[in-house]
Amino acid sequence: MTPEGPAEPRATFLGRLGAFCTLVRNRGVAVGIGSETDLGAAVLVIDLLDRRAFRSACLATLAKSPEELEVVAEAFEEFWGTAGRGLGLPWTGAGTTVVRPARARTHRPAHAARAPRNPEGPSITVAFGTWSATAPSSGHGLGGRPERELRSVREGARRLRSLVATLPGRRHGRSPRGTVDVRDTLRGGLRHGGEWMEFRRQRPRLRRGEFVVMWDVSGSMREHESQCFALAHALAAVSRGARVFAFSTNLTEVTSELRRHSYRRAAADVGALIDRADGGTRIGQSLTELAEHSRGLVRDRSTVVLLSDGWDLGEPERTGEALAQLERRAHAIVWVNPYARRPGFEPRVGALQSALPYLDLLWGPEDFLRAHPPRTPPRLPTAPAPV
Repeated sequence: MTPEGPAEPRATFLGRLGAFCTLVRNRGVAVGIGSETDLGAAVLVIDLLDRRAFRSACLATLAKSPEELEVVAEAFEEFWGTAGRGLGLPWTGAGTTVVRPARARTHRPAHAARAPRNPEGPSITVAFGTWSATAPSSGHGLGGRPERELRSVREGARRLRSLVATLPGRRHGRSPRGTVDVRDTLRGGLRHGGEWMEFRRQRPRLRRGEFVVMWDVSGSMREHESQCFALAHALAAVSRGARVFAFSTNLTEVTSELRRHSYRRAAADVGALIDRADGGTRIGQSLTELAEHSRGLVRDRSTVVLLSDGWDLGEPERTGEALAQLERRAHAIVWVNPYARRPGFEPRVGALQSALPYLDLLWGPEDFLRAHPPRTPPRLPTAPAPV
């Protein structure tokens, strides 16, 4: 980034990288075109916003000895460091440094007069940018949840599966219809001298649910993305037929990445697959796309789980219209809001207001950690009657 000025053009990153190599070269380090090419190839495979990775790439490609490591490290701190902040420039950083370019080697006749030598040499001003720890992330940090919390979230996902169960489990219960329960029938006959007075029947209890998870990965959810990823991973683990979609302005299915690997590996794969968490949210658009183009996905035994804070760049009414379509086909709709259990929370966001009539549950992430979470969604307070 160059200093502000109407006449000075903005330097490209490759230009600043070349200027840094020139600075190192003039500090006495033999940096050839091969080293510069290696550094250019290295920056293509690292996160440039990761200061430690970028510094390691510079040291590994430009320094060839322990002495040169110290020189390159000192030049790195001067060129890419935070010295520009003392100049009163913006937080993104900008500044200048004076370097001496390498002198071109020209053949001079032996009888030619030697010009007086300037010990400092001709100097040029090269613009450079500073690294900032507050710059937006180039991806998603989805891992890092403690193992104890992951186990608790998994148990909470099982409780939700039982609460919205539509599929039979392994255990049976009494029912007026179903197969004959021979053991219970014999036990009842003992009360009548061993005579079978009636056949008692049983059916599998509904213990399992099928989830369709909509996970908001927009910028407003950045501080909650690892927590929501743990919920999505747990819901996919406890339900065999679960489908997981990540959305911000586009809808991306991440089911195979969640099922293919463990939690740690899946966090890395999904973080590389989904869009950057820099844009806004299109909740209504994404739900409409799910409702219109996935008719065989959402059915009468499916529970739609929406992980979002409700901030939407689109029309709030579109969220309610999409949920109305999904409600007619789905078994239940659950909205998990990261602020739902905070003191003073009220569902005042437009998208959440339009969605409330169609929700069966409004949970927070904390409800997955509770033994007995609430079963009914909170409603908006009613307006006082006119006097």
